[in-house]
Amino acid sequence: MDLIGRAVFGDTSCPGEIADGRFHVLSGDIFGERRRAGPALALADVKLGTPIEGCRFVNVMGGFRMADRPGFEDLPPMWLPKATNFPKGDVDEIEIPSVLTGPVQIESELAVVVGRTLRKASADEARESVFGWTVFNDVTAPEYGDMGFWAVGKSIDGFASWGPWIRTDLTEDRVMDGLAITARVNGEEVQAGNTKTFKFRPSEVLAHISHRITLFPGDVVALGTPYPAPEVVVGDHVACQVEEVGILNNHFVSDKGL
Repeated sequence: MDLIGRAVFGDTSCPGEIADGRFHVLSGDIFGERRRAGPALALADVKLGTPIEGCRFVNVMGGFRMADRPGFEDLPPMWLPKATNFPKGDVDEIEIPSVLTGPVQIESELAVVVGRTLRKASADEARESVFGWTVFNDVTAPEYGDMGFWAVGKSIDGFASWGPWIRTDLTEDRVMDGLAITARVNGEEVQAGNTKTFKFRPSEVLAHISHRITLFPGDVVALGTPYPAPEVVVGDHVACQVEEVGILNNHFVSDKGL
């Protein structure tokens, strides 16, 4: 597998290629010409952050076919920007804010990472723009969705986790053949689905978005979660997994008030 990640060293970080249990530091443009440079570090000695810094997120809503919802299949792709600050990476803690009055949900998802600028693109152009694929946990406060404000419930600080890396050699056809998506809370499976039941091909989703908002290299589009989204509480350990992509671990903690 071809995996790209980001190692964090205190206040600094660097991109790298993950292979054979080691982190190989990269130089150059990770979306273009890149090469290994410098030492290779044992992966066990590296703290991986989010694979890319400063990216934007888009959430696909209702991304899976659902036989029990007549007319749902006829709807175009539904999505919204997720304006979360301070996104989390693998093994990071996710704080549950004290201002919330209702439950918190997790959503295990496959996300696609854009590798080149897309504006008013065709599906073929969008397919060629894919940089890679990653695991995404779309943490949500559904109390805002119940009022029609999903963008608020999905954009709370820290309510996005993704990684631990980006797989760049996976094809869209393989995704549509079917990859298992699961979530476990404290070791118990609480969510399961498969990408073969996506309503739309990822390239169709990217093209649809690009006709409304321009997508840039590093933008992350989370492609939807299997229904239903499970609830979590303080103290829960969550593992989101996408077959052939990776496992993303997080621990939910109380609001630290910082």
